[in-house]
Amino acid sequence: MKPISQPCLRNQDPIYQALKEVFLDEGKVLELACGTGQHAVYMAQRLPLLKWLATDLAQNIDGANMWINEAALKNLKPATALDIEQTDWDIGQVDYIYSANLVHFVAEKSVEAMFKGINQSLKSKGKLALYGPYNQDGYTSEGNARLDHWLKTEVNKDAGIKELNDIKALADSYNLTLLQNTIMPANNLLLVFEKR
Repeated sequence: MKPISQPCLRNQDPIYQALKEVFLDEGKVLELACGTGQHAVYMAQRLPLLKWLATDLAQNIDGANMWINEAALKNLKPATALDIEQTDWDIGQVDYIYSANLVHFVAEKSVEAMFKGINQSLKSKGKLALYGPYNQDGYTSEGNARLDHWLKTEVNKDAGIKELNDIKALADSYNLTLLQNTIMPANNLLLVFEKR
């Protein structure tokens, strides 16, 4: 049985509609925290000029590859293990990096490690797209407040929704400039950065 993420089913088309305006040219995409692999399949089917490399923690790879192998797309490789806290991601240089619903699931130190890896792996002028909820001088909705409480009590006490200004400052320290902040359904944002 393939793993199924209901949030993926809800958000994959809105994310695709936004991404297709950002990931415009042929190139290689690194997806961080691909989870079930549903987004990788959905995006790779619709963005054939992009070579998609899905990654996640080792324990999630088999489930993701159930989706990826069944899709049998020429531009989508089998998912591989990558921990954002690794000092060397060992994936070479990529044109684009994409991640959905990663930042709020991990601690701030993990987010900093992620940006360090992104800085090493993303080509100059490359684009980074991060989807998920972000605080803007506090919670933007009651739903986000509940999500934050659940993350801290059920997932990881150091997880939680991050402040947008903190993310922008951290990205800037790793040579990434915020280009777009697109409002998405269900109190989420799609943040698009460019590597300087």
